[in-house]
Amino acid sequence: MRPLTITDTLEFYDVPQIFTATDATGVRYLCTLYDYQEGKFHYIGVQISEPRLIAFLGGQLDLRDAYLYPEVDNGIYHVEVNDGQVIATHILTAADVSEEMLPERGFFFTADDINVDELSQTDTYQLEVPAHDRITFSTLISRMGWKALSLGNSLRRLASL
Repeated sequence: MRPLTITDTLEFYDVPQIFTATDATGVRYLCTLYDYQEGKFHYIGVQISEPRLIAFLGGQLDLRDAYLYPEVDNGIYHVEVNDGQVIATHILTAADVSEEMLPERGFFFTADDINVDELSQTDTYQLEVPAHDRITFSTLISRMGWKALSLGNSLRRLASL
């Protein structure tokens, strides 16, 4: 059993339909509701890397394919939500995954699905940049329209997105 922490709710209708979560080691999961029984919400969850999650959020990955073709062997889990606790209860094998658990083919996430009220207008990140990469980094952030703030003579930069 792995306790999970919900990081983002991507689709909500009465309860979270699709959400992302992380475990104690920082592994990401993409979870989709498939059933409700005995006071528990049942989700199918798949371990997902950041690039693949970005592909899903960018509308380039079908939700169903995320579950049919996981990146990690034994990376599909049964996830339960009960009384606010989110737990990956056990690993699902290919034989355990039924058609009822899988989302329909053709679900591509779009930016329209994001609730704009929940997004912050600015995210701030602190990065350490080696001295030999300063010019490349400065060029990158200026081309992206970001602002870099110098922190004295240190190599640290703040990039405001």
